[in-house]
Amino acid sequence: MTDDMPLPGPRHAAGEDAAAEERTSALLHRIAMDMPSDRVALGALVEALGDRGFAIVLLVLAVPNSLPIPSPPGFSTVFGVPLAFFSAQMMLGRASPWLPQRMLRRTVSRRDFRLMVAKILPWLERLERYCRPRGRALTGRTAERFLGAVYLLLSVLLALPIPGGNFPPGLSMTIMSLGLLEKDGRMVGIGLAVAAVATAVVSFIAVVSFHLIVGLLQRFLP
Repeated sequence: MTDDMPLPGPRHAAGEDAAAEERTSALLHRIAMDMPSDRVALGALVEALGDRGFAIVLLVLAVPNSLPIPSPPGFSTVFGVPLAFFSAQMMLGRASPWLPQRMLRRTVSRRDFRLMVAKILPWLERLERYCRPRGRALTGRTAERFLGAVYLLLSVLLALPIPGGNFPPGLSMTIMSLGLLEKDGRMVGIGLAVAAVATAVVSFIAVVSFHLIVGLLQRFLP
């Protein structure tokens, strides 16, 4: 795909209200197509994402840990630390993700950004089919501060070196992020239920692992 080639637009269901709130896939497509120069600063992208900046960042960081496949040692920690960084900001009530000015001034090429969006759009559109605006009580600014605290707890659990401990928190954060992106309180509620189960499962694994390690040390050390 070259800079001059058009990026395939998102497909919407027939009869969808044109006045409805712009879906995330359409927003990403519009940002990619409206980039005015060959390179754009990260700060401009964060501003363009508006109030969905946190949800998109958290979704991108959570998705790699929501897959039920083995991951190399330290994999979850790499994602858990930045997740905790942005979750804390969300909990404190920031409207958009904060990054140091040095990072905000960094630029990405229009071609690379369009390629990334082209890869994201197909699966994002499939997920959007299950979402619609509802249950706004769980997607408003007040709720976001509470959800930020939940994200922070899950991020800490994710960062712990617990075998198999990355999947439950990663899955719950992915579901909640998707719900926030599409203002779907029902999806956020499902994510919170998964988060409760994830906390219990990871806590159980952590306790069992601790007792196993202590037992091994007592057995082999004098």
